[in-house]
Amino acid sequence: MNKILKSGLAAIAVIVLGGRPAWAKLKVCASLPDLADIAQVVGGDQVDVVSLTNGAQDPHFVPAKPSLMRAVRDADVYVAVGLELEVGWLPVVLQGSRNPKIQPGAPGFVDASQGVEVLEKPTGTVDRAEGDVHPMGNPHFYTDPENLKVVADQLAGKFSELDPAHAEAFRANAKEFDGRIDKAMEGWEAKLAPFKGRGVVTYHKNLIYFTKRFGLTDFGYVENRPGIPPSARHLAELAQKMREAKVGVVLYQPYHDAEDCQRLAKEAGGTALLFPTEAGGVAAVTDIFSHFDYMVDSLAKALAENNGN
Repeated sequence: MNKILKSGLAAIAVIVLGGRPAWAKLKVCASLPDLADIAQVVGGDQVDVVSLTNGAQDPHFVPAKPSLMRAVRDADVYVAVGLELEVGWLPVVLQGSRNPKIQPGAPGFVDASQGVEVLEKPTGTVDRAEGDVHPMGNPHFYTDPENLKVVADQLAGKFSELDPAHAEAFRANAKEFDGRIDKAMEGWEAKLAPFKGRGVVTYHKNLIYFTKRFGLTDFGYVENRPGIPPSARHLAELAQKMREAKVGVVLYQPYHDAEDCQRLAKEAGGTALLFPTEAGGVAAVTDIFSHFDYMVDSLAKALAENNGN
């Protein structure tokens, strides 16, 4: 073998990492728009990112269509929420993709909940008769902005592992994202500070991380039990409790029954507020920061308007 051919083969060996050319962008898929947004910020120009859901979809219940399997077929990284949020559909999608790189336990699979302080971890046996109870704890950690820094740092590490040539940029991007969250948190906390201790009613138990972070309380839930639609009796009893406790704000997501929420709020003398927990849930919300701006601003307005209720 001549020297030119040898040097050429050596060059190819250097620029190909794990079967992927070093100059190629990492292909990243995520379960939620918010996770996709963080991946894009951390990865910058070195990643192409796709979310398998949009903010108007309930992430618990996503049809495991062949189109989703095709979307992840060539992915280098898959970013899952974890804590079994996607247990009803993601395993089918990943298996159907036939992509060994992103199966659970493989180098390209990321459980975004790793490193997060998980709330509501059940003790004892989980009884599904109590509804859609998550045996590993409440998976909606992404409604607390502080937890998103944990996700960003984790992704910086994963991207650096898979694309070490750009590790410095990934870590710098994550650090910049964390700083933006810290600065934004000052404003978000200031806006909700006047309402500390106030109660809100949510449709599903998916805002406990948000309410804990900002000093609010979960007064009750529109659902009888997690994942189970409310009965008329439950709504009537909840409305009475809201009137007695002067709780007047009901929060729901785009995929919940707005009519039940509006009826409950009316009977309680309060306000029902569309409150997206994922980016894209309303037209004004396009990324992480506009998402939390919208959540904080709309909730502060609703609480102020229902000051005596």
